[in-house]
Amino acid sequence: MLGLLAATAFGPVDQSYLLEARQMQALSFAVHIPLVCFGVAFPALVVFAEWLHLRTGNPVYLTLAKRWSKVMIALFAVGVVTGTILSFELGLLWPNFMATFGSVFGLAFGLEGFSFFLEAIFIAIYVYGWDRLSPRRHLLTGIPVIITGIAGSLFVIAVNAWMNNPSGFRVEGGKAVDVHPWSALFGNHFLWHEIVHMYVAPTSSSASSSRVHTRSPGCGATAASTCARRWRCRSRSRRWRRRFSSSSATGRRARSPTTSRSSWPPSRGWRRRPRARPSTSSAGTATGR
Repeated sequence: MLGLLAATAFGPVDQSYLLEARQMQALSFAVHIPLVCFGVAFPALVVFAEWLHLRTGNPVYLTLAKRWSKVMIALFAVGVVTGTILSFELGLLWPNFMATFGSVFGLAFGLEGFSFFLEAIFIAIYVYGWDRLSPRRHLLTGIPVIITGIAGSLFVIAVNAWMNNPSGFRVEGGKAVDVHPWSALFGNHFLWHEIVHMYVAPTSSSASSSRVHTRSPGCGATAASTCARRWRCRSRSRRWRRRFSSSSATGRRARSPTTSRSSWPPSRGWRRRPRARPSTSSAGTATGR
């Protein structure tokens, strides 16, 4: 439908450096999208770890939450840079497209901007308020970070769904008229399967790789770290403690039960005791000297 609309309203595409513009846009998206996944999922993991600390009183969860909050704000800062580059590229690489159809989907980008600023405010309060707020108030400051992260990504997904199935306007004289932004963005039947793809698919991939023997260093390894730490704290079996003790907050791959001890450094909670050497007198008696 988009190709038919462009062919009837604007004719063939005649733009200098069209391939280079597409390559630059694709490269920017490829760098930015993984950071968006962390921006949506990581605050929920951090707040969940802090909630476990308030519920159980285990200091391990508090340590995880504090360490992950530093990673969270670092990824957020990098995502701000890549997102700013994308916003400039939309106007510089595709000026005619933005000028013609900006009135249709510009509302979603405006709402995404409000979500971004609210997320930036509360993420700063959350990271720098560990020792300045009460534990319950500090936990509550993390909830807006989760909500605004999901809301901001939802608005961008709505724009992407509209690009795949443009609706909510008419084209007259090469301009978009009779614009209905809400119906164009949120009344689009392409929106729902893209929401499922954007939210359920990364979640299922993280859940499928949330075993301790994970091979992916991304969100799945972080989920594996959470599960491993929780099982380690609740387990009373020494075998399970040894198996899950190597999963750290950075999502490192845990030791397999068949791995030799020499190739895997033991954790702090388990030390290999050196064998006691026999004394000189006992050795002489045993040899008959």
